[in-house]
Amino acid sequence: MKKSLLLLAAALPLVFTTGPAAASVPVMDEAERQQELLGVWFGIRERNAERGDRDAQFDVGMAHYTARGTEQDDAAAAEWFERAAEQDHARAHYFLGFLHAAGRGVPEDPEKADEHYLRAAELGDADAQYRVGRDALADDTAGAAEWIARAADQGLASAQYHYGYLLETGQGVERSVDEAVEWYVRAAEQGNAQAQRGLGRLHMAGRGVNRDRVQAWVWYRLGDDAEHVERLEARMSEAEMAAARESLEDQRAAMQTEAAR
Repeated sequence: MKKSLLLLAAALPLVFTTGPAAASVPVMDEAERQQELLGVWFGIRERNAERGDRDAQFDVGMAHYTARGTEQDDAAAAEWFERAAEQDHARAHYFLGFLHAAGRGVPEDPEKADEHYLRAAELGDADAQYRVGRDALADDTAGAAEWIARAADQGLASAQYHYGYLLETGQGVERSVDEAVEWYVRAAEQGNAQAQRGLGRLHMAGRGVNRDRVQAWVWYRLGDDAEHVERLEARMSEAEMAAARESLEDQRAAMQTEAAR
C-alpha cells in the first residue's frame, strides 16, 4: 500500500503539467518578465520615495526619465529630481541641469540649468564638475582646470584626458608634459580615443616619453587613427610590426581586465 502511494505521488506532477490544460497556460518571455520585475521594483522605490528617501526619489525620477518600470515622462522625472535635489542629491541636481538646459519636462532656463550643474559639482558629481570646468575655460582657465582636475581625480576618462591636455599645453596650470602623459594613460586605459591618440602623438615626438614607433602605432591603432597608423606602417620594419601587434594584444587584454573589475 505504501509503495502504491509513493508511485501515485510521483505521477501527480505529470498529471497536472501535461495535456491541454497545461498547454493553455501562457509562457512569459524574458522581455515580459523583465518588465514585470521592473514594475515591482518601481512600486517599491516609489513607496520609499513618498516616505522621503532621497535615493529612492532619484531612482523614481530616473525611472520616469528612462521608462524603466513605468512610462517615460520628463515632467514627472523633473518633479522627483526636484524633491531629491532639495535634499542635496548631487545626481538629481545634475539631471535637473540637463532638463532645464534642454527644456524637457520644465521650461527651458539656461540660468537655472547652470545653478543645478554648479550645485551638483559642489556636491561631488564628476560629470557636473567636468561640465562646469569646460564651461568656465573661456573666462577663468585656472578655475576651470581645478574643476576638471576634481572630475579627473574621480576617474572620469574625458576629464582625465582634458586635464592632461591642459597640463601638456600649460592652460590654467603649470605646464608638465610628464604629468600630462600620466593623465593620458589613465584616460586611454579606459578607452578614451582622444587620450589614445595623444599618447601616439607623444610617443612619435618623444615628448614626456621615449620616442617609440611601436608604442605610437599601438596607441594610434587603439585610438582608430587610421591615417597615422598607415604612415607608421610604411616606415616600420617587420620586427617592429611584430612587436607592435604583440604589444597591441597585451594592451587590449590589460584594458579588458581593468574594465571587468
